[in-house]
Amino acid sequence: MVQDSSHRLKESIAKCAIGLFKAEGYNNVSVNEICEAAHVSRSVFYTLFKGKRSILDYVVAKPQQNDEESFRKFADAENDFERIWQLFDRFITIAYDFGPELTSTLFIMQFESPEGIRTAIHALDDLFATLANNCAKAGIIDTEEPPDLLSRIATDLVCHELYVWCSQKGNFSLRARARQYAEVAYHVKPEYRMPAEQRDAL
Repeated sequence: MVQDSSHRLKESIAKCAIGLFKAEGYNNVSVNEICEAAHVSRSVFYTLFKGKRSILDYVVAKPQQNDEESFRKFADAENDFERIWQLFDRFITIAYDFGPELTSTLFIMQFESPEGIRTAIHALDDLFATLANNCAKAGIIDTEEPPDLLSRIATDLVCHELYVWCSQKGNFSLRARARQYAEVAYHVKPEYRMPAEQRDAL
């Protein structure tokens, strides 16, 4: 019960902080302002987070956690490539929720320390490789390249498009382009690719 309460409080603080970061800019928001918006004391804040940066780390790391809804969607996916796509899409959702400017801040931080979206996605490399291997066995992808190599290439392509999306202030559909690039990187057979009109509507 205490753990559930702590989790809800952490979520509430993170939500308030992200809202402030998006409205005011990450560098313009203080811990005091976050505490005021979330109606918590500084001592409570520092019990749950080390500082502003750890809030971003927490939100980015969440897609690696198996919450019930995400696990159900993952399990019910049509095939293992759709499971690969769901993993990518959870990070794309973070980028959309953060917006281009705050996501850019994450990329800048990536140069200062190993944490960030790219690291979080690459933390799933083994799972991506396993799913890609399953796709090869099922005839969903058509390539002789090692699944782990395909997975690293696909992840780097999606991360690159995240960067381009930020630099262009979100002026194109990141989700549509990432889907197309993931299908190409994994050599997904045409019959398993998302129809262009459906992809472009993402």
